[in-house]
Amino acid sequence: MWMTGFDAPSCSTIYLDRPMRNHTLMQTIARANRVFPDKDNGLIVDYIGVFRNLEKALAIYGAANAGVGLDTPIQDKSELLVALAEAVATVDELCERFDVDLAELGTASGFAFIALRDAAVEALLVDDEVRTGFLAAADHARKLFKAVLPDPAAADHQQAVAVIRALAERLKEVARSPNADITAIADAVDELLDRSVGAEEYVIRAAAEGIDPDPLIDLSRIDFDALAARFAGRKRAETDRLAALLRQRSIDAARRNPTRFDLVERIEELIAAYNAGSLNIDEYLRRLVALSQDLTVEEQRAVTEDMTEEELAIFDLLTKPDPVLDDAQRAVVKASAKRLLDHLHDKLVLDWRRKAATTAAVRTTILDVLDADLPADPYPPDLFDLKVTAVFDHVITAYGDDGSSVYDSGRTSERGSSKAVGAVAGPLDLATMADDVVERIRVDAAFASLVAEHLGVPGGSALRTVPELIDNDEDFSVEFKSTARWDLREDKPSKAMEDAVVKTVAGFLNTDGGTLLIGVGPDREAVGLEHDYARVKPPDGDGFVNWLTTHLTNAVGHAAVMRARARIVVHGGHQICRLDVARSSQPVWAKTSKDEHVFFVRMNNSTRVLPQHEIESYVADRWSHSERPHDGTAASPDVHSRK
Repeated sequence: MWMTGFDAPSCSTIYLDRPMRNHTLMQTIARANRVFPDKDNGLIVDYIGVFRNLEKALAIYGAANAGVGLDTPIQDKSELLVALAEAVATVDELCERFDVDLAELGTASGFAFIALRDAAVEALLVDDEVRTGFLAAADHARKLFKAVLPDPAAADHQQAVAVIRALAERLKEVARSPNADITAIADAVDELLDRSVGAEEYVIRAAAEGIDPDPLIDLSRIDFDALAARFAGRKRAETDRLAALLRQRSIDAARRNPTRFDLVERIEELIAAYNAGSLNIDEYLRRLVALSQDLTVEEQRAVTEDMTEEELAIFDLLTKPDPVLDDAQRAVVKASAKRLLDHLHDKLVLDWRRKAATTAAVRTTILDVLDADLPADPYPPDLFDLKVTAVFDHVITAYGDDGSSVYDSGRTSERGSSKAVGAVAGPLDLATMADDVVERIRVDAAFASLVAEHLGVPGGSALRTVPELIDNDEDFSVEFKSTARWDLREDKPSKAMEDAVVKTVAGFLNTDGGTLLIGVGPDREAVGLEHDYARVKPPDGDGFVNWLTTHLTNAVGHAAVMRARARIVVHGGHQICRLDVARSSQPVWAKTSKDEHVFFVRMNNSTRVLPQHEIESYVADRWSHSERPHDGTAASPDVHSRK
């Protein structure tokens, strides 16, 4: 080791401004060349030509390396630039395989950049291998870029590296787990230190103040069909967020009641199976919904058992997984759990876990109350001892030394109150509406549009099911397309089919919104998406929705596409694509394979091009002055169909 001092700090750059030779030169070089975490190389800046002496020094002090075929530790910086260019090209090639254009991201800004970034993240979340591969390649490119700085040559790659960094940070943010709560661990460490170190005095720490817990979200009350439509082209990213939310909620529930840890294990096993590629995105979402419903039922059990969350935790510890009790015995155990908590609250004084006497008093209280109350037959001595230990361990974990507990955020003074669940109601859906309102929505398109506008749902047709839309046939707000990319008559790919999709979506945007069903023929029979799947990667619903999102973005702009929600549904034994489109808040021009600037509108059950001389008056009549260009002319595609 050429370094003098094993604990010398990391040095990345050395400036040579005086002559050096032999071992002094070698030792100086070693200071910049020493390995440290996140350090790929060092930089030597030579002001006076010191490296003329390098070969001589290496001949003397580096002869051993020559014998084993090792190169000189000094490389010209131009080689680092080549490595940087190759690293950026590697990331670019990986992105191109999933239709992510780094150059387009580099020129975008504002909302357009956010939309492109989120679409890119969704594409790179196709599986865990692609995600980790991108992050590794991005990290390598960023390290090389930092190593090249401050060389002006780095500017050639600055924009690309900035985009790569933004994508990598967003990917990490989507996959990042919630911050762990280490309060209990910190208290345990403090307790251990207090028992191990004979401190003369102890200063009481102030309890945290003003911290409001995150409200619990009752996932079972969410309309998951509407949620899936909302996810649209970023299904993977949003499903990952949903999984993280559900996992954290299950962990919080298990902290309040240890018998719920099996739910945590089931959720973590499901997430692991999805990350391993054992499940597709739709099955993953279905199982997440099922688990959320199980968790909601479990959280509401305190209400059905007429107990508080605290009492239910003690009761479950005494009855799960055994013994099996009859109704009379269950009533006795319930009463015992309630009486035990009444006694324990008197014992849980300040710093009760830090003092041997108070800790022993708590355990003795648990032992005495349960011994007096629990029936002897279902609780033989061995099982009784296990139950006492389980309850004591739970009390140690759930109740702090400062009077706090895991139940503080959900405590309610009224036993059996539905507020104990702490759930936030989800969005209104059809199940909460009166039957006559639902029936009118199904048969009255105008009324459906009015309700949809009130609820913020894109288009009145979005409130109707696929069978209802097909039975009603094509109308002002509903259109059918057999395929999106394949001409069934000619049996070949067709740009005309792709243009037809753009035409319908643009017409909906410029009128009152609507729903496009792709994979349904004009005869109202399901054709399916098999022909289109063969033209996308991956050849399935995810690949099709990703292609459709990119296709529409190129045709009508990012801001307009954000008003559309695509999802794959099954009808008549075939997968079809349902695309709900909301009315646009500004005029939208479309780009097709034959024309760069077309203004489509919906007229009855067809979409047509609005004549150029009528566009200005239509825009003036349809959009308010604040939504039109300030000069009063019709919006150009650059100004008003893209933000």
